[in-house]
Amino acid sequence: MFSLFHVSFSRMTNLQIFQWFMLLFFGIGISTNVISQETNSSEPRNQIEFRHDNDFILLTDRYYSSGLFLTYRRDLNYGIFISGKEQLSFEVSQLAFTPTSIEAIALSQIDRPYAGFLGIESGWSLSKADTRIEAKILLGTTGPRSGAGQFQRWYHDNVVLWQTPTWFTEVANKFHVNASVNYLKEWQLNPNPFSVHIALQPSLSAGTKDVYAASEIIASFGRRNQVDSSVAYNNVGSTEREIFFSFRAGLRYVGYNALLQGALIEDRSDFQVDLKPIVFQLGFDFNHRSGKNDYKFAYRLISKETEAMQRHQYLTLGYARSF
Repeated sequence: MFSLFHVSFSRMTNLQIFQWFMLLFFGIGISTNVISQETNSSEPRNQIEFRHDNDFILLTDRYYSSGLFLTYRRDLNYGIFISGKEQLSFEVSQLAFTPTSIEAIALSQIDRPYAGFLGIESGWSLSKADTRIEAKILLGTTGPRSGAGQFQRWYHDNVVLWQTPTWFTEVANKFHVNASVNYLKEWQLNPNPFSVHIALQPSLSAGTKDVYAASEIIASFGRRNQVDSSVAYNNVGSTEREIFFSFRAGLRYVGYNALLQGALIEDRSDFQVDLKPIVFQLGFDFNHRSGKNDYKFAYRLISKETEAMQRHQYLTLGYARSF
């Protein structure tokens, strides 16, 4: 069955991939709007989010070039544990990575391989007033069958009218499985209306896509709910107004990254690079919850991932609707 899906997907054009993605997004959006009109509950239990990452707004087009995410979240009435707020999530994503020179046609001219990834991720989380734990399972594929290269070429040719990436060499087709877990502990230093929160968030990831251990510190300022009902951690169920900004700094120890190094077993990629084991990240977030609508903006700055690469930055825009 998977092989049949693979053949069918590989024959889709870049325009068809984009049309299916947007049809899925708007179809779910319309249906959730209908459901929300039929439901009078003041505390929604479901959420749909569309998010887009891109560095083009910052006048660069390299490394993590773009990401598309469509996420569904469900607040559970009856979970595994007696106390705490449990939530499920399902996400479809497509990521595109490019070298600095997107017009290069020789391996000697690039500082990282082109890489595309198409994935489906399921997650479970348990949140309390000041703690949160989340576990996720990711299934996906790298290579041309991810459709990332096709979509990016179409986008450059028809939307931004910019240089078309050649995608002349790409991390090869490979199916991947990954598991990740993160834990968060938060302290409130000042209450609303201008609250101050400090949080620590260690995380682990292991699988065929990547292996790493990371830790992050987050400082939030503004009108914000506690952990189990805040847009800061994608928790559904509250419509109480939130508007706040956050600064974050993180360190990641990377053991393996298939999007740079190719597959662990039977790799057929033409070009791979060696990793820098330590990667630093700085970030800024602005979040606003107004009723059942969540608005998100983020900036990320990432240190060099290999000796040949430079540091990188990108923006995130997101909108979520609860119902």
